[in-house]
Amino acid sequence: MERLILIVLSILFLFTQNCNAIPSEGNFFPELNKTIWAIQYNNIFLRDFNKVEGKASTSQCFLQASYGISEKFFLDGKIGVGNVSFELNNGMDLDFPSGFAGGYGFRYIVHENKNNKTKSIFGFQHISCHPFKDTVNDIEYRVIWDEWQGSWLFIKEYEKSAVYIGPQYSAAQLKYKVDSFRRRLKSEDYLGMIIGGNYNINKNMMIKAEARFFDEWALDFGISHKF
Repeated sequence: MERLILIVLSILFLFTQNCNAIPSEGNFFPELNKTIWAIQYNNIFLRDFNKVEGKASTSQCFLQASYGISEKFFLDGKIGVGNVSFELNNGMDLDFPSGFAGGYGFRYIVHENKNNKTKSIFGFQHISCHPFKDTVNDIEYRVIWDEWQGSWLFIKEYEKSAVYIGPQYSAAQLKYKVDSFRRRLKSEDYLGMIIGGNYNINKNMMIKAEARFFDEWALDFGISHKF
């Protein structure tokens, strides 16, 4: 089983190089009053906004920290850069170069069975991406990507790895500005599914891959270290 999980994580990593939702942050938890630092690559490669308007994608790179408030409650924060691409239904494609991106959230262990090595966790995460402007025919276009996610994950742990699956509810907004004209576009779909896993390289380091379906189509990959 450990070998199978490692193979699946490797395949997901290869996919993230070309096609990368807001990560649920999985089940690599910091100890009480300890911190986990992570590098994370996140890519939402398809999300519909007011289907009559068009579809968008975004990719982000983050430095992330998770802190153990208690043995069951954990705070997450991240900072980095991100870009946005917006394909309008009128045929125009806009590409907004990488600018500031950041996020925050929390996770809480709702239930744990140490004998069966299973857990269920509830989590909330938010990401905001502020790329630089795009200019087409002397017209300035700007966007801000905001996304919120709530998830409930069911986790099965093994000796050096873990797999998890669960439902998520997510909502995204694209704050869209053309010169002085402003619009707020909302995502069409809200309910989705998360599937992911992690492999412990050693007691302090872990690699993780995660996929999301239905509300948005996305993959993310990360590597974390406990301090």
